[in-house]
Amino acid sequence: MQIAIEAQQLEVGYGDRQTAVKVLAGLDLTVAAGSFLSILGPSGCGKSTLLRVVADLLDPLGGSISVLGETPHAVRSRRDVGFVFQDSTLLPWRTVRDNVRLPLGVGQRSLTRKIEDRSAELLELMGLGGLSERLPHQLSGGQRQRVAIARALLGEPKLLLMDEPFGALDEITRDRLNDELLALWRRTGTTVLFVTHSIAEAAYLGERVIVLAANPGRIVKDLDMRPFKQEGNRCKREDPAIVAAMAGLRMALERAS
Repeated sequence: MQIAIEAQQLEVGYGDRQTAVKVLAGLDLTVAAGSFLSILGPSGCGKSTLLRVVADLLDPLGGSISVLGETPHAVRSRRDVGFVFQDSTLLPWRTVRDNVRLPLGVGQRSLTRKIEDRSAELLELMGLGGLSERLPHQLSGGQRQRVAIARALLGEPKLLLMDEPFGALDEITRDRLNDELLALWRRTGTTVLFVTHSIAEAAYLGERVIVLAANPGRIVKDLDMRPFKQEGNRCKREDPAIVAAMAGLRMALERAS
C-alpha cells in the first residue's frame, strides 16, 4: 500500500512551544494514496488545523508528519496539494476562467514544476464550459464551488484537501455536488481529505471516516466504510448498512463533543 499521509504522535497548537495551547496531541494517522478520508468532529477539535499542517500552512509543535513520502513543504513547493475552503474565495473582478487560471500567475517562480493551463478542460469537467466568461456574482453557490474545485485541480494535485466545501449549500445542491465529487475522485485517483460537520455526508463520501474529539484533538473512532459499499465507494444514502454506520458515528461524535 502506498502512503499519502503518515503522522506519528503529531502535536499542533498556536503560540510558541512553551505556552502553546495544543489543538492536536498524540495524533497517529496513516492515509493510503488514492483513498477518500472523511473527517468528523465538534468545533475546535482540530479538523481544519490538521488540513493546514498537511498543506504546510502550519508547523507542528511535535511528532512527525510526511506527505507523499516527503515534508509538507517539499510537496507544497510542487503544488502537489490542492485546497478547497467552505467559501469559494473567488476574486469578484475576474471571470470564471481567470479565477481557475489564478495559480498560473501566483508564486510560479518558486515552484519546482511547471503548471499547464488546463482551465478549459477542467471547466468542461465541472460542467462549467459555457460559463467561462461570467463573473462570480453571476453564478449560484454550487457553481462557485465547482469553480473553486476546478482551480484546486489545475496543477493536477496528488492530494486534495477540502474544508467543509459544501457546508453553506442547500441539501439538494450539496447531494448533487457530493455525487460529482465522487465521480471526479474515481476518475482522477487523487487522495482526498474531506472535513465536514455532516455525518451523512461523511458516511456517503468516505471510504473511511475518522472522528476527532477536542481538548486536545485526537482520533476517537476510525471506521472503514468499504464493507458497507459497492466497488468504487458506491452506495445509496438510505441503505440500511449506511444508516447503521451513521448511527455509530453519531454516538462517537456525541461522546467527542
